[in-house]
Amino acid sequence: MSKMNVDDPKLTAYALDELDESERSAIARATADSPEMQRFVADTQDLARALRSQYRLELQRGLVAPELRTFHGDTFWPNAGPLAIAALIAVLAVVGAVMFSGNESRTSAPSGSSLSGPLAMERAQPNQFTPVEVEDGARLSQNEKFEADAGPYAFTGERPFVSVMSRPRASVPLVVNSASYLDVRRSIDAGLLPPRESVRIEGMINHFPYEYPQPTTGEPISLNLDVVTCPWEPTHRLVRIGLKGHQNVPVRADSRIEVEFNPRRVASYRLIGYDRQKTETQNSNEDDVGSHPMAAGYTLTTFYEVVPLKRVGTAAHTQMANVAGEASEPLLTAKLQLNTRGIDAAVGLIQRTLSDTGFDFAAAPSDLKFAAAVAEFGMILRDSEYKGNGSLQQVLEWAQQGKGADINGYRADFIELVRKALALKTS
Repeated sequence: MSKMNVDDPKLTAYALDELDESERSAIARATADSPEMQRFVADTQDLARALRSQYRLELQRGLVAPELRTFHGDTFWPNAGPLAIAALIAVLAVVGAVMFSGNESRTSAPSGSSLSGPLAMERAQPNQFTPVEVEDGARLSQNEKFEADAGPYAFTGERPFVSVMSRPRASVPLVVNSASYLDVRRSIDAGLLPPRESVRIEGMINHFPYEYPQPTTGEPISLNLDVVTCPWEPTHRLVRIGLKGHQNVPVRADSRIEVEFNPRRVASYRLIGYDRQKTETQNSNEDDVGSHPMAAGYTLTTFYEVVPLKRVGTAAHTQMANVAGEASEPLLTAKLQLNTRGIDAAVGLIQRTLSDTGFDFAAAPSDLKFAAAVAEFGMILRDSEYKGNGSLQQVLEWAQQGKGADINGYRADFIELVRKALALKTS
């Protein structure tokens, strides 16, 4: 196809997933080597979600004129032609810029906020993000009900920080598609930074094996918990949840790790990765109730970034206040809900609690350092608003510190990949 630019209405239609497959493929190829067009696509998708959510919110509040209510729900987007939508988005972009400019700093609490004083004060700190409240769900969700789980994806885009007071429980599936790392490597080896949507952080992390302890007697899987200073945002804590299989187990897709955060220790949390992709159905994880064989030695690594309810200082190596007195108060409880084929009830329930004793990232196990390097690498490639103070040079350093024995050379491969990405970023 002829050369495109960001003014082409078909590019907007492509961003809204309103073109047929042949047109989508052609535009995907045209945008593959254009960071400007890739950013335009991502920004258009973000704006469309915001406008759609704002419409729903105003509809619920009775602020939408009766003659416009025929566009309720998802009926507007399919009924309007893609080029009409493109034109509408172009107009609304101006309105949107005005609407959302007031939120540019993201540091002030809304009037009438029910947040406690300490949490509201935290919003004024650098790299702090307003946690999602129950009443804020409609602004970020394509469904009426906001879900923080990785299960039924309830919104597109990155997962926000979620208020523990309004939603203390979350969950993570046990099966992760790790193909994203190969896609990212293929793109960087070809001399191109990968498209944002191809970077699946949870898949990249789990491309690599990790050395978790073997399960105890009678348990098919070990459940391991760690917490250290978050390296890209030292005022936060980084929680790692790791699994390791001991024997071959057919695991149903509805098996998951359930996590409950302690509201006396945690203000908000964010699941890293597991972002919904437009090609996935709304309930893709819930509908797929087949089994996935979990081989002996299988590992799964998941990260939560946690904002403590009480903390002091902002230096990179600051320790938690009153660590000795708070160590007995758990940060969270994790439960492994293991379901197998042909059995409706859980056949395995393993539970662990995690207390925060103030470990710094510098003292973290090498496996954790390496996995954190992969996570931050993914966030930088996605240009995530949650990437914090991290850089590719720091990713390189963390990966080198976490390289370990690296018998198969997988981690050396990643380190070389980061070097190539750093060269592409600086060229």
